[in-house]
Amino acid sequence: MGYAEVIQELKKGQVKSVYLLYGEETYFIKQLEQAVITTVLAPEEIDMNLLTLDKDPAINELIAIIETVPFMGGKNVIHIRGTALLRPRKNGGNEQVEVSDKEEERLFKVISDMPDYTHLILSTTDKVDKRRKLFKLIEKHGETVELANIKARDVRGWLMAKLAELNKRMDSDAMEYFLGVVSIMPQISLSFLHNELEKTALFTDGKVKISQSDLTMIMSSIPEISIFSMIDAVSQKQMGRALQLMGEQLKSGEHPLKLVSLLARQVRLMWQAKEMSKDGYGIREISERLSLVPFIGEKMVKQSKNFTSEILKEVMLALAAADYDLKSGRANKLALEQIIITMCR
Repeated sequence: MGYAEVIQELKKGQVKSVYLLYGEETYFIKQLEQAVITTVLAPEEIDMNLLTLDKDPAINELIAIIETVPFMGGKNVIHIRGTALLRPRKNGGNEQVEVSDKEEERLFKVISDMPDYTHLILSTTDKVDKRRKLFKLIEKHGETVELANIKARDVRGWLMAKLAELNKRMDSDAMEYFLGVVSIMPQISLSFLHNELEKTALFTDGKVKISQSDLTMIMSSIPEISIFSMIDAVSQKQMGRALQLMGEQLKSGEHPLKLVSLLARQVRLMWQAKEMSKDGYGIREISERLSLVPFIGEKMVKQSKNFTSEILKEVMLALAAADYDLKSGRANKLALEQIIITMCR
């Protein structure tokens, strides 16, 4: 089951006895942890009935905690962050903490028949072994939820929900700008985007609609903003602006390797979009194949028309060479500058 489905269940008051939340998207993990806790416990019960641990207790201790009846009645929530109970075994051995077969069997029995007054939340950003008996038992008697990093094409849905929560809207230019910036991020952090939108909401207090100029002003310190503008200028063959923005990025301390990497991604997307367009694919299918939101996919197709396939191939080879030379210390920013000039001429 996914994040949205679990949230819907919790809104209906349907709470499982045990949850395993795992994956790299810490934002969703924290949101689900909080959703389970607030569904089970009233605000005045949290101090007394919530136990949060930053590592696994001994198995016997964990079982004892699970079986402990709430002092003042109601329910207990046990929350273990960074659990190691489901890590893959190393070389067929036991977990980091030695667990006897007898203890493990006792834990399996408790997970299979949790007390109705206890809810257990296990969360981790580590890999989990889905072959483990404990995983299968949680899957059967509770809920296992994998929360992988969100893809750029899925940010729009999250963004719309977040804006509704903030009682805000974005005009079309601002939406395209925001999603365009997100699309070049090597790894999307929803926690980071959440904080940026919270700041934007405060900055635009008193008005409902967020404009592109609002975003530019508030998010100007984010490296991706200037890099996005630089890449956009290159894609539109605006040589002077592209070189100026590249210089600003390098002056601010950005490493040429990052610029090479992001520019290579953009060129690769334009090349793929161009070839697929030649083969008769429509915007929607191109966007899906490239994991882009449709209007970014459309933008890739439009921008690709500014370049021949031969130029895009030449630039990709030049970027690969620049990447290698920069990593081996045989190149400097002039290599990137030359690539930009080649694309813009």
